[in-house]
Amino acid sequence: MTEGKWRIPPSVLRLLDRAPDDRAVVVLLRHSVRDHLPEGDAGYVLPITDIGRQLALELGGLLRGRLRTLHASPLVRCVQTAQALAEGAGANVAVVPNRLLGDPGVFVLDGRRAWANWKQLGHEGVMRHLVTEAVALSGMARPDEAARFLVHSMLVAAANRPGLHVFVTHDSLVTATAARLLDKPLGSDDWPWYLEGAFFWMAEDGVHSAYREDEAVRPGPLCGLATGDVLEFARREIAATVGFDTGARFFLAGGAFKSLLTGRPPRDLDLWATSEHDRALLIDALRACGARIAGPRMFADAFEVAGRVVEIPHKTEPDTLAERLARFDIGLSAVGVEHRPDGEWSVMVHPIALESAVRREVRLLKPLVNWKYALATLERMRRYAVELGFSVPREEEAEVWRVFEAQDAELRAALIERYRRTGAGGFGIMEEVACRFQ
Repeated sequence: MTEGKWRIPPSVLRLLDRAPDDRAVVVLLRHSVRDHLPEGDAGYVLPITDIGRQLALELGGLLRGRLRTLHASPLVRCVQTAQALAEGAGANVAVVPNRLLGDPGVFVLDGRRAWANWKQLGHEGVMRHLVTEAVALSGMARPDEAARFLVHSMLVAAANRPGLHVFVTHDSLVTATAARLLDKPLGSDDWPWYLEGAFFWMAEDGVHSAYREDEAVRPGPLCGLATGDVLEFARREIAATVGFDTGARFFLAGGAFKSLLTGRPPRDLDLWATSEHDRALLIDALRACGARIAGPRMFADAFEVAGRVVEIPHKTEPDTLAERLARFDIGLSAVGVEHRPDGEWSVMVHPIALESAVRREVRLLKPLVNWKYALATLERMRRYAVELGFSVPREEEAEVWRVFEAQDAELRAALIERYRRTGAGGFGIMEEVACRFQ
């Protein structure tokens, strides 16, 4: 479409007509019209034009009564597009910033490294890679895992609320995500116009995807604890918090990987250094990334950065990822990735973690190695179940109580005191203790 003849893309009009009214429909939308990018410039600060605002207002009018939520890449043209959509729709809807939609984001992990790909391959070469290749370019994510995680997280954000949930982003994200979910290598003729987008919604038979004339259904969950998903989650979180150039050997391990199942950001990240030197390198990297000290922790130094709490445990052992995972008590925590100074990565997922995900149950690693914290483990099991919509099998809770009741009165009192110091409180733990030992 030539400049001066911009209009709302016909594919969007058609898909708006056929999008189901009784479902939460996610629209991954390219921002509205902007000026041409300066030569050799990514154009991070370019706003939308006057005609771009007019078109976004017009499209917003077509969303009137159906628009439920708005999300946008932090870049100004995406935020401006979202604001104009809300105004046109007459909707009192706040624009929620979403870093997955930006640069860096779900596909671009390290902007400096990734920009070299655009200089070497050109935009068309990078796009060809994103829609056809399995491996990651330097500073970027593996495309298939990234696309599935993005759609998964958007559908979770929509929270099954019927209506339209619009996520404003850039052409590369729309193209790559649509190509991967449709399983079709979209070419340059398929790149989205301004304000063109891909539509996604959940139904009984799986995730429905629609872009222009193409539609597809993908059964089953989009993300899980498969090796590729775990690795890309770790690379994305590490890039956003400490970066790829720490020079440290460390593990990202623990409950953060539940995000692959929930689609929501992790509560916190535990980065386990394997030596005091590696630990110092991690803390230096956090400070270089602008991290600030978070509240005190009993077993770790905690920092806030990029919307995350990152904890660096005081202990610098064990030395292997397998040993690290063996020291957890809950199967879903026994997931980890090792990062080495040479840039190599390795992934380990405990079989009980995989079993837990398949059975949708919170299961223990037995025997409990941290039995002195049995009550905190029970609280965490119940919290995991609520977060994931899983169950806690009766026999798993019974095992925790068996360990607790096997102690003499003095040790039980010590376990209760330890829980008071380390537990978050809630989930009826102390009430149940009182009932059992009144």
